[in-house]
Amino acid sequence: MPQADQARSEEAPAIVDPWLASVALIWGGNFVTYKILLDNISPTGLLAARFVIVTALLMAILWLTGRLRRNEPGMWLRLFLAGVLIMGVQQIMFVHGLNLTAAGEGALLFSTAPILTALMVAATGAEIITSSNWAGVIAAFGGVAMVILGGGATTGAPATRITGDLLLLGSAFLYALFMVLSKSLMEKYGALKVVTFAYLFGALVVVPAGAREALATDWAGLSPGCWFCFAYLVLLAGCYGFFIWYWRISRTSPARVAVYQYAVPVVAMIAAAIWLGERPTGIQLLGAALVLSGLALARRRPRVPCP
Repeated sequence: MPQADQARSEEAPAIVDPWLASVALIWGGNFVTYKILLDNISPTGLLAARFVIVTALLMAILWLTGRLRRNEPGMWLRLFLAGVLIMGVQQIMFVHGLNLTAAGEGALLFSTAPILTALMVAATGAEIITSSNWAGVIAAFGGVAMVILGGGATTGAPATRITGDLLLLGSAFLYALFMVLSKSLMEKYGALKVVTFAYLFGALVVVPAGAREALATDWAGLSPGCWFCFAYLVLLAGCYGFFIWYWRISRTSPARVAVYQYAVPVVAMIAAAIWLGERPTGIQLLGAALVLSGLALARRRPRVPCP
């Protein structure tokens, strides 16, 4: 992150960070919002419309905060590759995967991205995976298997859920790859700028793929509820969520941020049960507990003894 951000990164800890808590709630509800919209708009059409608006608003935030001009030539090629080859494809896999599976199930599977990130970083030799980390990895992916294989009797789950689950796992892998490849850029330029330009370049893939379907959508015929969901997806989950999340990352510890990441799939499963009538099986609930426990173990870092 930029030096200015590092200087502000230490804050007096609070029991609950209201900003991060609000984002966790919003992002948890995001999966249900997507499902409601996907009943009325095609996946690629919805994604193209969202990308255009979110990218424009994030660019406006960068400009208003004075960060749009402070760029260096060295960042563009890496951001272009990360945006076009990873972010664009990742988002397409995400929206199609979520369209084919249950909302709560999809949220839980996508939450494995931090574990995949940790494994990729460890493969480069930048970090060491301890025995407790490996236990967390094994537990989490054992839980993933239980969620996928135990969902045949899930109330509200579509028949295409296995395909959707696999697409979401692939999307989580690509998101983890994006985080690893862009880590040094985020440390230097700030995460908000990196994500904004990755979205801008990702639009080169997403918008052509969904432009025809977006233009063919009867936007005027959408119900007020759908328009509320679209505004939620763009303004709250998109612009507000990204801005607040990365702002708080620059001012608090990764461990505190991780706590709220774990809350996202829990909120998604509760929201899906209330609004979509999804009822996971007992095996899936046990698998969800294993995934979340595994996430905590896999991201745990050994304590460094004081000299």
